[in-house]
Amino acid sequence: MDIFERTLTELNALSGEKKQEELNSLKKECICPDCPTYTQCAADRGELLYCFLGKSAQCIEAQAGCICPDCVLTEKLGLKNIYYCTSGSEEEIR
Repeated sequence: MDIFERTLTELNALSGEKKQEELNSLKKECICPDCPTYTQCAADRGELLYCFLGKSAQCIEAQAGCICPDCVLTEKLGLKNIYYCTSGSEEEIR
């Protein structure tokens, strides 16, 4: 089991409120708003943490550059992919 799988297992074991607290903590470290692909629509909807929560439902369709490899969460969560905002979460891509 790698870092991402372990983190996902631990997160899924938490109760609803505790899980949301942990996701909110991760969102504070998220750099998606600094990405050239991030749109005003995504900002208005408060979309973050695509790597964990999945791709944008309506706001992001075109890829204009990706800064996922530069995000602190990439190493912290053991992420291996990019363009989560258009491709889906790490779990979905794997």
